[in-house]
Amino acid sequence: MKNRKLQRTNVKNWLKSIDINAVDLDIYIQSLTHRSHARLINIKSRGNEQLEFLGDSVLSFIITSYLYKEYGHFNEGKMAKIRAFLINKKMLSEMAREIKIGQQILLSENEGLCGGREKVSILADSFEALIGAVYIDKGIDFAFNWVLKRYKKKIEDMIKKPGILDYKTYLQEVIQADYSKLARYKLVRSRGPDHDKFFYSVVMLGDKVIGKGEGKSKKESEQDAAKNTLKKLYNLKL
Repeated sequence: MKNRKLQRTNVKNWLKSIDINAVDLDIYIQSLTHRSHARLINIKSRGNEQLEFLGDSVLSFIITSYLYKEYGHFNEGKMAKIRAFLINKKMLSEMAREIKIGQQILLSENEGLCGGREKVSILADSFEALIGAVYIDKGIDFAFNWVLKRYKKKIEDMIKKPGILDYKTYLQEVIQADYSKLARYKLVRSRGPDHDKFFYSVVMLGDKVIGKGEGKSKKESEQDAAKNTLKKLYNLKL
């Protein structure tokens, strides 16, 4: 009982340190509860997974709305690429570290000993779950302002990033962030005479083909393959 009271006090103080005055403290504790800890109490519990699902949608809505309002002169494809970069696992885990969420996550002892507080996936999921909790507890206006306070500088930096129009560069960034692997390109065939040749390339992740493209040069076919892979994996409209 004493430990639970101390835990609630610690979470409440931490929330205040990141500009959140909690009304319903329990929803925030749920957002910080990893399934490994939750299942020690109830084997069927999914911990913060439902809040993570909600937070993912809320975050996407906030980022999309802000990009539309402030950068509506960009085409849809460019805005989609910027948004995808801002909400990938690597970026989410960075945001989580900035607010020191790892110190607050409730994990099983085993998960804690395995370095769970520093795992990109756990940090990213917990950050999304926290956003879900903020939305439920404080409403969309508060959530909007709270998220943007932390994201504005990163959005501005992303807007200035020269690689945003380079599909190969962008694909590599998101692949490395989400899979910790390097994408590679392979020319599979070409057709036509030398003055009017057409090239066909694929994107490989390990031994698996994850995208295909074509073009009038090898470089163009690789860019097309990267573009098609972004569409396929991240549902981008490019």
